[in-house]
Amino acid sequence: MKKLKVGLVGLMHQNFPGDKENTFRIISDDFKKIANDYKFTPYIIEKGIITEDDALKAYHEILAQNIDLLMVCNIQFASGKIIAILADLPVYLGLWSLPESTSCGPLPANSFCGMNMNSSILKEYLGVDQYKWFYGNITDQWFIARFRITLKSLQTIKNTKNTKMAIIGGMADGFDNQYYDERRIYEKYRVKIIRSLEFDDIYDRMKSYHDQDIEEIRNKIVANVCFISELAADKIDDTVRLIKTIIDFKKEMDLAAIALNCWPKYRQKLDMVACAAIGFLNQLGIPTACEGDVYGMLSMYLLRQLSPDPTLLMDLVDFAETEQSLLFWHCGVGCKSLAEQEEVRLTAHSNPAFIPGRGMKKHAPVADMIYKKGKATVVRITNHGGNLFILAGRFKNPEKPSFDGSRGWLGDLQFNFEPITVQDVINTILVNGIQHHYAIALGDYSKEMSEIAYWLDLKMVNKNKYQDFLQN
Repeated sequence: MKKLKVGLVGLMHQNFPGDKENTFRIISDDFKKIANDYKFTPYIIEKGIITEDDALKAYHEILAQNIDLLMVCNIQFASGKIIAILADLPVYLGLWSLPESTSCGPLPANSFCGMNMNSSILKEYLGVDQYKWFYGNITDQWFIARFRITLKSLQTIKNTKNTKMAIIGGMADGFDNQYYDERRIYEKYRVKIIRSLEFDDIYDRMKSYHDQDIEEIRNKIVANVCFISELAADKIDDTVRLIKTIIDFKKEMDLAAIALNCWPKYRQKLDMVACAAIGFLNQLGIPTACEGDVYGMLSMYLLRQLSPDPTLLMDLVDFAETEQSLLFWHCGVGCKSLAEQEEVRLTAHSNPAFIPGRGMKKHAPVADMIYKKGKATVVRITNHGGNLFILAGRFKNPEKPSFDGSRGWLGDLQFNFEPITVQDVINTILVNGIQHHYAIALGDYSKEMSEIAYWLDLKMVNKNKYQDFLQN
């Protein structure tokens, strides 16, 4: 992972009486100190910028450094011509002002007013919408809270850009709502989608391994579950072979994430389901989406950059109006680190499948799991990659009845940072035609995901309040 590179410039004016050089030196020293804590690489233009010539020199120096985020600090009020020069850089912009050093007498810096003017020049005169403001000294909570979210968001974007992700076996049959255009994905996210791998590539590689090749992974799987049914035990070796195949393809092709078309060929050709393998791959830190869902995979990957725990792709299958909670479920892609009391059970898939010549047949293994209690974030990239759906909540009531598979009841629902009813969630999803797969991470990352949407120029899905009449 390449660290985020953050530049700092200090804007000044000859006429204001404050000690501009000393203020900028203190700010620069503090900036270098927090770089280690927040894991970014600082680059500081040491000389304060007063004139247009100063700005042009800084422009060329910054351009040569491949900086990701430029913090433009108004040490003092400064000429509006400076921000026009800096705004032409191919970087994300942060506008920063400082508290005044005194509260009476001659105005020492007029820092906030300088930032106010720069924001207005960007918006009103230059038509630049992408910038974020900051206020306060580096140790102030107001500054740090905003800066921390920006660092996490831009680091996630940096981690995503110039990656390769693979869809293996195409989309699941009939799941046309998951249609994707790899050209749009590359244009918006700078992610290249690899489409060359098919089920037969998986099958051939799985069959090529010897028992000793899979022993280590097999031992890890057994150690990560609390129960293995007889039918699941019969298919563990095939599950391990599938996991090793994906791991090896990831290394060989330098893949960041994978969307696996997990049915029906695994049942038809291998007499198994891929669910438990998908769960274990996510546990290993390889974002793996079910059913060939490319935008689901991308949603999972973004969340995984923010979360220390695995992300999973889930369906919304039920809701409880009295408790105002939603049941998220999938076939069985459980992970130990997400599970209540770390309990994952390898069992048969709850739905038997018709196999020609053999009738209805049960298959295994799935990783059965109930989400442990705690905050969670639900995300979906939608509308051909241009919109973002974000729902926050809390997994609770693990004892509440739920369907076999990986699942959890999500309550305390928040949508765009406001409480929302189950009725309004359902209406918003259906009116907007949100795809039926949702990436879920434990923890609340709605602020970071909202800022990611801002920097990537994604539109946030807004609430459609439930009404009895037709809406669109």
